[in-house]
Amino acid sequence: MNIVIVGTGYVGLVTGVGFAEQGHRVSFVDLDSKKIDYLANKNLPFFEPGLGDYFTNEENFQRMSFHDNYQGLSWDETDIVFICVQTPNNLETNSVDTKFLESAITEISKLDNQDITITVKSTIPPYEIENVCNNVGYDKKLLTFNPEFLREGSAVHDFFNPDRVVIGGLNLEKIEKLKQLYSTYDAEIIITDPISSQLIKYLANTYLPMRLSFVNEATRLAKYSNANLQDVLKGVGLDDRIGSHYFRPSPSWGGSCFPKDLVEVNNFYKEDELNLPLISNIIESNDEHLKWTVNQLISLKESNNLEKIYLVGAAFKEDTDDLRNSPTLDIYKILTEMNIEVLILDPQVEVSELAYISEIKDVSPNSLLSIMYPQKEEFGNNLSEFCSKNNCVIYYPWS
Repeated sequence: MNIVIVGTGYVGLVTGVGFAEQGHRVSFVDLDSKKIDYLANKNLPFFEPGLGDYFTNEENFQRMSFHDNYQGLSWDETDIVFICVQTPNNLETNSVDTKFLESAITEISKLDNQDITITVKSTIPPYEIENVCNNVGYDKKLLTFNPEFLREGSAVHDFFNPDRVVIGGLNLEKIEKLKQLYSTYDAEIIITDPISSQLIKYLANTYLPMRLSFVNEATRLAKYSNANLQDVLKGVGLDDRIGSHYFRPSPSWGGSCFPKDLVEVNNFYKEDELNLPLISNIIESNDEHLKWTVNQLISLKESNNLEKIYLVGAAFKEDTDDLRNSPTLDIYKILTEMNIEVLILDPQVEVSELAYISEIKDVSPNSLLSIMYPQKEEFGNNLSEFCSKNNCVIYYPWS
């Protein structure tokens, strides 16, 4: 098929490169001309394990093209358009910002090709899509929805090995075209209405942080009780009804999706009409755990008479360079405001605007090193060796 991808962020690039690997012709559209030039020269704007190999593969690359406007594409030959633009939170209104989505639908709706299947991959609240279509004068019944479930750090694997494929829509012909595109996948295809397709995405991104928050609260309870944390979590996770996936403690959870989507879920309903005490308190639980982590660091520093704190790992989790809503940066800010000397150590992700180092040799002796998430084995071993020789203490918030 001939596929157009609007937006070249994590979702857009992983999706487009994945389809190119499967033999489809893929055109990327992004109004950021510098980003398009960067991509056209075989450069990726972010790190995602495995993506570079598929992107720079010559056969795949020949099936891809890059455009900084909508006019340069062969729309008459296009089968499916995937809209993968960002839908960030508007900090002033604490609601989703739909301007990028509205812009994309406006441009595509001008086309004469009525056979194109316009598919929204961007995460958009069910109640907002009608407003978007009304604003741009587009018939919402013609839209299809295909929410993404890609995890940063394993997005390439997730694209080729989905747990399920969700397709929402009301137009049977356009739904059938999407079913054909995904027909080779070894996954159940769920066909549903637009609202349900979006709610599937949002509730998945509600349950997962709720699960992570539960583990972090369990961690605090285990520490308070002087229990063996690893034994406790293993014993609970081995229950088939619970499982051990997404069952690891952390300094707190972050990233580009969970915080944003939880805000939107809590915007779905009116509190005087619906009471959801679990969902409405997930963010509060996460905030509380972040404070607890900060107190743990301060206590360890003081009890061991250490001079500095190093936060090892700048991103919000391993195998990504994404700094959005990173607990590391939140903890750094809190400690800095308390006049505690704190630096970030990361050999790959640069945060030059903060007190940052990239090499272990630059760590000061007599310091506390908080390993924010699992590191590469060689780097971790080098850290342990350095600390044993330089009177440093290592702390693992996730262990």
